[in-house]
Amino acid sequence: MFRTTRPLHVLPAFVLAVAAAGFVASPANATVTVRTYETDPVGQVPSGCSTPSGAASAVVSSTRGRASARSLRVYDPSTTAITKIACSQPAQQGAELSFYAYPAALPNGFLVDLLGHQKDVASQQTAFHLVVDGNGRIRWYDAANWTQVAPAGTVPLTKWTRIDIQVPADMSAAHVYVGGKYVGDGGPVGVRALTDITGYQFSSDGTAPTGDDVYLDDVGYGPAVNTPPPGGTAPFTIAPPVTIDQSSDIVEMPNAAVIEPHGSGRRVLVAYPAHGDNNTTSGTRMAYSDDMGRTWVDDQAANPMPDAASFNLTRLRNGDVLAVSYHTYMVAGSGDLKAEVDSSVSHDGGATWTARTGQMTTPTAMRPISTQTDRPGYSQGGFVLVHPAVEDPDGTLHQSGYGYYAGDTKYRQIVLKSTDGGVNWTVDATVAVNPNLTTAAGYEGFCEGALERVRDGSLLIVMRIGSYLPMYVSRSTDDGRTWSAATPLVAGPDRQNVVSVYPSLSLLPGGPLVLMVGRPGLALLSSPDGSGHTWTRPVEADYQNSANGVLLPTGSHSMLVFGDRGANWSHPTPSPYSIWSRAVTVAR
Repeated sequence: MFRTTRPLHVLPAFVLAVAAAGFVASPANATVTVRTYETDPVGQVPSGCSTPSGAASAVVSSTRGRASARSLRVYDPSTTAITKIACSQPAQQGAELSFYAYPAALPNGFLVDLLGHQKDVASQQTAFHLVVDGNGRIRWYDAANWTQVAPAGTVPLTKWTRIDIQVPADMSAAHVYVGGKYVGDGGPVGVRALTDITGYQFSSDGTAPTGDDVYLDDVGYGPAVNTPPPGGTAPFTIAPPVTIDQSSDIVEMPNAAVIEPHGSGRRVLVAYPAHGDNNTTSGTRMAYSDDMGRTWVDDQAANPMPDAASFNLTRLRNGDVLAVSYHTYMVAGSGDLKAEVDSSVSHDGGATWTARTGQMTTPTAMRPISTQTDRPGYSQGGFVLVHPAVEDPDGTLHQSGYGYYAGDTKYRQIVLKSTDGGVNWTVDATVAVNPNLTTAAGYEGFCEGALERVRDGSLLIVMRIGSYLPMYVSRSTDDGRTWSAATPLVAGPDRQNVVSVYPSLSLLPGGPLVLMVGRPGLALLSSPDGSGHTWTRPVEADYQNSANGVLLPTGSHSMLVFGDRGANWSHPTPSPYSIWSRAVTVAR
């Protein structure tokens, strides 16, 4: 049976009455169709829905109903097929799906999907893919892995619980509510933009063990809900993206940005690779903005390293801009104790550059970080250099790097030091190395460390250990000579693990310490104490990207965040590839 709500107006008493009757709160003047199954035949797939090929059928049941006699039962007794039901709807931009769930048994869990189309893809896809697992935890899937939306116990067993999934018209995210309370967001499947939502489906989760059994009732479907969730991005306010560059060729992973005085104002410089994520290709592009990211101008003529695979940018205390190459190259005859480091320096705000080649020296022989190379005739060095350098008042530079000594089987995170303006470097310390930290699939070792001098004067580093795995943090109180044991980075009131790749870390001048992490999407965290002892929960700034980006402070509580539409390993690949910026403010 279908019920159609009349337009809902946001009056608290009325909203409570509607919720009590089994309807779902909706935006003002919108209508939601709610299905109760009271006139659908027991034992049959409800009208207007179907069983996808290869699946077992979910059918109407008279065993229980939320406030009536019947409901939709998704029961999975099979070891060879999942139980699934798909319900098509007219195509629309965004949607609201609401329902009551009674999980009678959940050895695995149950899945909730919104269906739709990706840009330039003809066939219908799973647009948003969510699971309620056997522990009552809600997670979302980005086409590669699962990420937590809400913790265990959010959806209890043997109890009716209302779940509401609200997708705004831009279809950038799915806002999830449980029992009328906002609990978190999930992103779309894949990294391409969505063009529409065309229905929904429910299913059991897996074929073994058997026994997933969930009843669904008062299933509502309606228009997009464009009202942001309460406190959904707090403490951040995130502006829409501004396109910096777009191309039919690959541009991705912006990783370097600085602000320089320019005329009577300031100029933002940003650099990004113009090739795939591999060790055999190279090339970078550069752009600038003179209005703090509202508009952008190509600046390839002033690119200090157009042929490099990638490079980092640092504004030095004397006003110079330092560019340091990501790749290093073994010095022949050095016993693999030295590697060439290309750098360039600008004394005029990035208008002109002077190229230099120095060396990094290690206390132990290295092995190449890759057997491949982007420079024919040269082996890659044992370490790559990532993120901006940290400069001391006396001009000493601290640079993050990761890679291998000859005996390493997993990545080693190091910090290097330069006392000659970034030409030559020596290893100051190993921050972390442990080949046996975890048996988790995808463990790579400590790498991609984002380094910052934080408010309490210590050096803080946040490190990746693998895609979709927890990040780790370490601290030095003696200017980088020794480091604390690396520990998992946790955030938010429930102290959830922070995942997973390419952290970007900056202390806003006079403001908080801000961290951005990638995969899934790009998420922001704030440490109000300025030193990284506590962190707010991760807030997604953008979902559909390669997961590598960089943040740049623009004020005490403002910054620019850079990302892409450039995941060249996605299927289909982006069309076009693009680089974007977003203005972000942090609440005081």
